Amino acid sequence: MVFKKILWKLLNNNLKIITMKNYIKLTFVLIISAYLFSSCKTASLSVNVLKPAQITVPSNIKTLAVVNRSLPGKGSHLGNIVEGVLSGEGLFVDREASGRTVNGVADALLSSPRFKITVPNGIDIKGTGTSKFAEPLEWSKVKEICKEYSADALILLETFDSNVGRSMTSKEKTKKKDDQTITYMEYTAHLDIGIEAGWRIYYPAKNKIVDQNVFVDHMHWKGVGLSEEEAKRKLPISRIAIKDAGFFAGQQYGIRISPMWVWVGRSYYKKGNDDFKNAKFNVKAQEWDKAKEIWTRNIDDPDIKIRGYAAYNLALAAEVQGDLDVALDWAKKSYSDFRIKKALSYSRVLQQRIYDQARLKEQMGD
Repeated sequence: MVFKKILWKLLNNNLKIITMKNYIKLTFVLIISAYLFSSCKTASLSVNVLKPAQITVPSNIKTLAVVNRSLPGKGSHLGNIVEGVLSGEGLFVDREASGRTVNGVADALLSSPRFKITVPNGIDIKGTGTSKFAEPLEWSKVKEICKEYSADALILLETFDSNVGRSMTSKEKTKKKDDQTITYMEYTAHLDIGIEAGWRIYYPAKNKIVDQNVFVDHMHWKGVGLSEEEAKRKLPISRIAIKDAGFFAGQQYGIRISPMWVWVGRSYYKKGNDDFKNAKFNVKAQEWDKAKEIWTRNIDDPDIKIRGYAAYNLALAAEVQGDLDVALDWAKKSYSDFRIKKALSYSRVLQQRIYDQARLKEQMGD
């Protein structure tokens, strides 16, 4: 309403004829001003949230062993050599990169609250050496490996394939030099590595394969130069890039099967009255109980906006302290009772977190 009045005043005081173009420009300026004015009322912070895994592994599986089975058996090496020569990727690069992929899974799971991980050395299990799955490993072999390495389940990298994509783009650019405008071409070399990895998780206690999936993950590099040759020189060597992409693909699978801690952004109201300004320092000091005391005494303030801000902030405090149901109740109240629009989107975030908590309980168990 305030900004409508400002707009009306500006229009009445303008001696020129206001064209539609000028009106749109003026409206745009006022919208931006309103956004900046609103954002000054809030402050941001990061909250550490445990996100559920994309793939649910039975909760009683606590320790995993991961082994590379993607390497070809005898008689399959010639095809890999020919492929490496024709593609320009180098001999046996997939052999090295698949090993890095296994290491990538282990790296991701080291930071997981869900699993312990081991990478056995010296286990030689041959697969097809192609993008096709071999027959499932015999359960006697699975149980032997799991027993030797005290693992509840065995992850096998069953298939592995890398694909290299290269391209070149150019763009005309200008720059100032000695008060003159110089036109030149800038070249960008692109290198894209796609890793196609097929995985199985064997659960010997149930003689069950709990996951069988193929994922394709990409890493991309750019090199910029004043010539095509210079741009290409700034790209990594393909062999190194493939191994790095393999490690990345392994990390992604580790993230898919295990809950992970992630930092998410949240906001809260820091202005409204002096109480909100004081509570800001409690938030920064992680003194949530003290901040809650301040916001609670503002929940009956005569100003509906103050009541709404207090309810919104109490929702955040409840989320940080792990009480998601209470957080959702406060967020809904902030929106439905006090008309704080930000609380509607926050309510949806909290509803998703409650849904995620149910999945986490299934994945983490006790």
